[in-house]
Amino acid sequence: KAPPTAVQAQSIIARTYALRNLRRFKIDNYELCATTQCQVYRGLDASTSSVDQAISATTGKVLTYSNELVDALYSSQTGGVTAQFEDVWEGQARPYLRSRIDAAPNQVWNLDNKPLSDEKNFRQFISLTKGFNEDTWSSFRWKRESPLTEINQNLREFLKAEQHPLANFGSVQNLVVAKRSRGGRVQQLKVMTDIGEVILQKDEILRALDAPNSLLFYVDPQSKSVEGESRSLAPGAVAASQQVLEGFTFAGGGLGHAVGLSQAGSYRLSNIGYSAEQILKFYYPGATLQPLTSSIVYWRDSQPSTVATQTVSAQPLSPATGRPGETTASNEAPKQDGPELFGVKLPNIKFNVLWDWLPFSNLDFEAGQPL
Repeated sequence: KAPPTAVQAQSIIARTYALRNLRRFKIDNYELCATTQCQVYRGLDASTSSVDQAISATTGKVLTYSNELVDALYSSQTGGVTAQFEDVWEGQARPYLRSRIDAAPNQVWNLDNKPLSDEKNFRQFISLTKGFNEDTWSSFRWKRESPLTEINQNLREFLKAEQHPLANFGSVQNLVVAKRSRGGRVQQLKVMTDIGEVILQKDEILRALDAPNSLLFYVDPQSKSVEGESRSLAPGAVAASQQVLEGFTFAGGGLGHAVGLSQAGSYRLSNIGYSAEQILKFYYPGATLQPLTSSIVYWRDSQPSTVATQTVSAQPLSPATGRPGETTASNEAPKQDGPELFGVKLPNIKFNVLWDWLPFSNLDFEAGQPL
């Protein structure tokens, strides 16, 4: 079972994530989704007493940076090094989401002295299996072999969906890591086909190829020797051996994007005595844990006070469970003041997801379980 302070840390970042992203899907007339496009949420049926206790213990607490709610991203496992936001997606860097070795209090690697952008350093790092926060988890280190037929099929489907001019290639001839981030994430993968080269960027790699569990990997070709006909006409000529590409081997670490908190890593930090605040400061360096107040900015580009649609009446959270009371949408004209949450006036917005339900998933998880 997940230890208490790990669940508390998860409660805080799930709350922060929900509040910051309430208007992410406004154009589609809803606020949040319950899939991996946002964060997985299995509903109240997945609730446990430990989750309820964690929510109650952290009621009203959020994570901020410069008085703005942080982009509270989290994933299952980092593979031993967290990723920067810009390592995985396009967009502005978040100063509190940066690469660091996911090992405490151990010093197993120094990124400043041996950046993982260097291929030799990276392969040495991936060979390490001890001293990390996640080293007892089955997906901490992984290896997957992907036959060429699978590579061709997956890439072809991706390129066709993207309407890429090389979508009708015959076969992949090689895969080469062209660029890595300081934390080792593959930034560019060069795909050589029979009709030209395709450059896959960041998360495109995971969408185009099924084999890697994360962007923290290296790739080697698999080939076999076959006897070919000798071109020599001389008596006693020996048939030449040829290497035929059969597929590729992907070797790496982690499960998920690895930006922000590692759920598996937080488990260990909690077990060695870290508080929820210490766990959050480890994974979001420079961020501040504080109560939700009216001065906090939800999103720098879209102030809460600028949004007014349908009114919503929301009751304060129950001190016992940390969950809200019933919520009802109204067709009345927007009022000047919105509902209160922890005593703070919120904007008048329509929402279909309760703001402070349990953290999107049951944290009594098993190795490799997507959360």
